[in-house]
Amino acid sequence: MAPPPCFFTIGIVSILLAVTKAKETVPIFVFGDSLADNGNNNNLNVPLIDKSNFPYNGIDFPGGDATGRFSNGFNSADFIAQLLGFSIGPPSYASITKPCQMLNGVNFASGGSGIQDYTGPGTINMATQIKYFQNVTQVLQQNLGRNQAKRKIAASLFVIVTANNDMFEYFYATGAANSTINEQFINNLVDRFIQHLTSLYNSGARKFYIAGTAQVGCVPFLTSRNPAGTCIDIMNQLSMQYNTIALLRVKQLSSQLRGMRYSYSNVYRMASDIRENPNSFGITDLQSACCGGGKFNGEVQCTVNATFCANRDNHFFWDWFHPTQAVSRIISRLAFYGSPIYATPINIKKLVWGSQYIESYLN
Repeated sequence: MAPPPCFFTIGIVSILLAVTKAKETVPIFVFGDSLADNGNNNNLNVPLIDKSNFPYNGIDFPGGDATGRFSNGFNSADFIAQLLGFSIGPPSYASITKPCQMLNGVNFASGGSGIQDYTGPGTINMATQIKYFQNVTQVLQQNLGRNQAKRKIAASLFVIVTANNDMFEYFYATGAANSTINEQFINNLVDRFIQHLTSLYNSGARKFYIAGTAQVGCVPFLTSRNPAGTCIDIMNQLSMQYNTIALLRVKQLSSQLRGMRYSYSNVYRMASDIRENPNSFGITDLQSACCGGGKFNGEVQCTVNATFCANRDNHFFWDWFHPTQAVSRIISRLAFYGSPIYATPINIKKLVWGSQYIESYLN
């Protein structure tokens, strides 16, 4: 059941963490693509591929509801929110009807969108998501007062999960066969990303969690169309190149913008570690989607007419593009608690609360 319109439940997530000192929860503002979308695309006039508000999506979500999350259950934004003390991620911007629903954050993410304005036509691109956030800041100022709203936003966590669709569309359009053009594409993409971060900073944001891109060439949609049945190496190379340049540029930006702090998660490394040692993470199927159809269940979208696996927790992929709830949980925990090999220069916990709180990471 979703919480009442003006009541954002704060839960004790005892299974996930043990806290020896009480901490204040912080608002969470979410930006990005389908890995974080929780319903913003539901009423958009976009192709079916950019929607997920139908079964079997949400089969493991409380109540079995297909909320618009591209997952069998919770997504990464939900798990980060849970680790911060909430029961679920913030409400989608499209669902908000009252100012009080914005007090603990808002989710602006849109499935199919990207960093560039032209990625995912009809979806809510990053520039528009930021405009929506600026609308929210105005409402908060009107209801809380300018100074209190400013302090609230500065203390908030800004979750950003994007760049994946930009690379997919570039690959579909060009084949990514020219290394010089590939480099130009990545540099332009990072330039635009830095512009977005600067816009958020100028709107009051100070704490950024940035999810790096993973092995995008290994999604079932692509492997099912590869005659060899393997990952598309050039796509993974683009992802690594993007992460290298983006991380460097974000570091440079933080040295220029007073008070900006960030955590950049190495999702590529996380996914690689899962793939190299799946049994230690409880994963037994790395290739096939749980829900879909055709080769690797990657040729057909997950719909009510598709087939789906009985044990979703042992699959890496839920559908032809997205991870299962189980993998989203693993990646979120590594981003929250992880060492510098997973989270640079600090993890989410230290970003939000610093080192003053002592926590034990329960396996």
